[in-house]
Amino acid sequence: MTLRRVMIWLQPSAPFANRSIIAAGAKIAAEHGAELNAIITTPKLSRSGHWAVGGLVSSMSAEVEARSESTAQDLVRALDHTRAAAGLKGVSKVQTMAPHLFGDFLAVIGRTSDLVIAGATTDEDARGQIEAMIFGVARPVLLLPAGDEGAGEAVFSPTQVALAWDGSRAATRAAFDALPVLKRARKVTLIQIADDKDLSTAASIGELRALMTAHGVETDTLEVLGRGKPTNLALQDAFEQSQADVLVMGAYGHSRAREFVLGGATRGTLQASAFPVLLSH
Repeated sequence: MTLRRVMIWLQPSAPFANRSIIAAGAKIAAEHGAELNAIITTPKLSRSGHWAVGGLVSSMSAEVEARSESTAQDLVRALDHTRAAAGLKGVSKVQTMAPHLFGDFLAVIGRTSDLVIAGATTDEDARGQIEAMIFGVARPVLLLPAGDEGAGEAVFSPTQVALAWDGSRAATRAAFDALPVLKRARKVTLIQIADDKDLSTAASIGELRALMTAHGVETDTLEVLGRGKPTNLALQDAFEQSQADVLVMGAYGHSRAREFVLGGATRGTLQASAFPVLLSH
């Protein structure tokens, strides 16, 4: 199992995240001999119909749209340069639409890629679009921490990987979606929170280790006690203890009338992702 097509999602409003996403996408695509494709979403903003404010709002919206389009073209050129320097194939597509449609659009486009890479965000509306994409795309999504001007460009290099395991369907999907990454890691740690839920009837961590060995992935285990902490905080503590570079976990939740009811671990991780997370649903 390997990666043949990597897709990255870029947004002109997130310049520092974009640099990390492009760098990570290029590195992963080069390691796997994959295409590096990019979707750059730009906003189509609504205009007010009220006579008193319509002209001002339309002017402001047009300015934002023009600035976003200009930045998008800069990103296309940067991607062309990155692909040429790394000897990668791929295409970039700029798509303009209402921002509330970004997530559903990316979910459809991303289904024909092996991996989707996006940036985490602290903005509630933007995070809703990320959630829509994660729960609709049916492909693994690598979510990179939100960058800032002072942080510099982080290089994604997952030599140590932590895998959250509770024996569930979502955790199983995540584990095997992540096999291309796990096979390249020097160390893989299986994390289990022993007191988070009843694990007596769940698929055992020992059997997972045996199957991973059969796939050529040697693993260690780290069993921790949450002691009543929210699952995402217990996972974060265990992740830090493992000294891993990326956390692999299942995304829990379901869609109903386009609103997501997320499991505590998933919601908490999406809200406060301070480290790379590879999610599968």
